[in-house]
Amino acid sequence: MTYRLLEKFDDKDIPAILSVYMQPTISQFIGIDNENYWIYITSTDGVYFYKAYKDDILVGTMHLELADGILYMSVVVSPQYQRQGYATIMLKDVQSGKFRLDFNKIEVSIDEKNKASIGLFESVGFVCTGKDEELFKYEYSKG
Repeated sequence: MTYRLLEKFDDKDIPAILSVYMQPTISQFIGIDNENYWIYITSTDGVYFYKAYKDDILVGTMHLELADGILYMSVVVSPQYQRQGYATIMLKDVQSGKFRLDFNKIEVSIDEKNKASIGLFESVGFVCTGKDEELFKYEYSKG
């Protein structure tokens, strides 16, 4: 798996990324504000958006935000590449420090209906620490 940081708000892969985010299986759980999102992720300190490739094919993305030692994240894998282990690899790469981000723990919010994501995050050591309305809060602590 190789990663490329999205650094410009006019990145050539944005149309492909948007088409994935608009898929019903993804848009029901995560959405982006196309007007402002790309500028936000390319101009805000502590915010990183990585494109994940397998054999030069874009298979997924990761949004990472680092604040006060906590890494907030989301992972999206294109529907045709789901259930092939790519999200697990992406999460383990973040956990192992591959991105050289100085965090003590990772936090994610997962919709209670998103059973696949719940299983994914639990399989790599995340634990549920609470629930706010329909969102479960999961954490992974280093060490």
